[in-house]
Amino acid sequence: MNRIAIGPGGQFSLGGENFVVDMSRKKDRRPSTSEAFTIVKNEAYLRFYELLASTFSPRAILELGIFQGGSYVLLDKLFNPRRMSAVEISPGPVASLLRYVAGMEDRFVHFSTSQSDRKTLEQIVRDELADELDLVVDDASHTYEQTKASFEVLFPLLRPGGIYVIEDWSWAHHPAYQSADAPFAKRYALSNLLFEQIMLMGSTSLIAEIRVWKFLYLIRKAEAAFAGFGVGQNDENGSIFDQILSRGREWSLI
Repeated sequence: MNRIAIGPGGQFSLGGENFVVDMSRKKDRRPSTSEAFTIVKNEAYLRFYELLASTFSPRAILELGIFQGGSYVLLDKLFNPRRMSAVEISPGPVASLLRYVAGMEDRFVHFSTSQSDRKTLEQIVRDELADELDLVVDDASHTYEQTKASFEVLFPLLRPGGIYVIEDWSWAHHPAYQSADAPFAKRYALSNLLFEQIMLMGSTSLIAEIRVWKFLYLIRKAEAAFAGFGVGQNDENGSIFDQILSRGREWSLI
């Protein structure tokens, strides 16, 4: 039975909080209010997280990309983790979200913070999540460079068996993004990162599985690395992707 019952106008309630699904253009979306949080996830996304929460119980969650805070509250209510934090590049704090976390233990949000800020991400995992990171949800920039930078920092810090979700990976293959003046026209496709992660899975014992949907994909970290394979640690001078084996052939981004 579905825990989320979506009513007229995209409204639903969960864990005592109200939500409104708003998939309109960003500039036209309603702000979150004291009455209801705005969430930019259609039913397919909501059912994905609902199903995941029925089989997976993370100790700590890190969300990349907050917008109006609806997804933060949704993840908190669905998974009920011990600790949770999130970062958002936009400078303006969301008042309703700040009210939600106020006075709550082990719930944190960071505005004016890039998803590729290595120092801040490492500090969040260490100090706010007590090195118990089990679930990362990346719904931030959707750009290849920044999404990859986050993965390079966070995947090595993810606990064995942990899950890393990247949303909206297929935008570059949508008809609306094919013209020269389309959004992100000069950006590399985010799907490049998925291809690289598949190669990383084949080259090492770091990734147990990658499951792909049209709108997002899930990476599950292996419980343990096999002898002879890298363990996935990297720092500012190296990358987890340096372990990809490609027979000496060059990989070209699209």
